[in-house]
Amino acid sequence: MKNLGYYNGKTGLIEQICIPMTDRAFYFGDGVYDAVMCRNNIPYLLNEHIDRFYKNCKTLSIHIPMPKNELYELIYSLVKEVDAEEKFVYFHVSRGSGIRSHTFDGEKGNLCITVIPQTIGDISVKMKTALMKDIRYKLCNIKTLNLLPSVLAAQYAKELGCDETIFYRNDFVTEGSHCNVSIIKDDKLITAPADCYILPGVARAHLIDEAKKAGIDVEERRYGLTELFSADEIIITSSSKIARGVESIDGKKVGEKNPKLLSYLQDRLYDDYINATSVNS
Repeated sequence: MKNLGYYNGKTGLIEQICIPMTDRAFYFGDGVYDAVMCRNNIPYLLNEHIDRFYKNCKTLSIHIPMPKNELYELIYSLVKEVDAEEKFVYFHVSRGSGIRSHTFDGEKGNLCITVIPQTIGDISVKMKTALMKDIRYKLCNIKTLNLLPSVLAAQYAKELGCDETIFYRNDFVTEGSHCNVSIIKDDKLITAPADCYILPGVARAHLIDEAKKAGIDVEERRYGLTELFSADEIIITSSSKIARGVESIDGKKVGEKNPKLLSYLQDRLYDDYINATSVNS
């Protein structure tokens, strides 16, 4: 198959799967999602993404219609149906279905999964970014379907000829429109704390782990725009980008002061992806 869609047990091409208007995702964006890259039919770090998925759903009292192990096995079975070496797997659950009402009765959620061909690309190519004031609400730590601010930020970057938008709130950097943002300064890795203003990304967690393994000091703290622009290097992390450097912000050149350490961390994260998704791993 060229792609695959799944909705509550039904599968087919994404463009042929129908979702009823009673699904609360349609009216309210009332749901939680997650996503992983997949290579050689092996979804990368799937356990960690599923753990976050279930944790987020529990926080919002959304009932996933199957236990973790069944979802794990389901995703593994679905990725085999799409003809590509590398794929992007997206999964979400909405709160359920019913005639439009803001209140809900705790019904079983609706599970949606899509699998499409997609490659990681060359992570050594640096990204152009743009700044945007972060006016999102204080539930950024939950990966909900309410993505309008991120959609507008991503479009803003696209119209400026950039690859990503970096959010800031009260002069402090939070994250990107769909990534985490960390900096290297004086051989230290600095990244925003995992509070309600950022999504604690799985790739971000692995970046921190790899830095600590290499004896690199890690500071999880707020850092401002001045530190961002003066950083030795800026690192974008996400499931689909792994780890990418930043070459410019709003057209101003940044980084290029510690390419050796940036490359080292990128190689560590990319090697982990390759090794974990090798057929004989």
